[in-house]
Amino acid sequence: MAWTNQPNRRLNTRQRNVLQLVTKGLRNSEIGEQLGISERSVKSYLSQLFLIFDVTNRTELVGVVLTETALGTHARSFSNHTP
Repeated sequence: MAWTNQPNRRLNTRQRNVLQLVTKGLRNSEIGEQLGISERSVKSYLSQLFLIFDVTNRTELVGVVLTETALGTHARSFSNHTP
């Protein structure tokens, strides 16, 4: 089952935005600038994402997301449409 269909893996819009920018390799300060939020807020969203994906750092987070994307297990995760 795709993680987007699991209640504990549904992401809100801001979490998806942060996740997209992390996977592009942006630093926290760059993410904050692009989204118009503080670096502290970015860190908070990253902490939430670490819990959601059961990882401990951004490298693991990106690895999980890229692996799941490659396997086609969450193709809708980055869309703004609800499943």
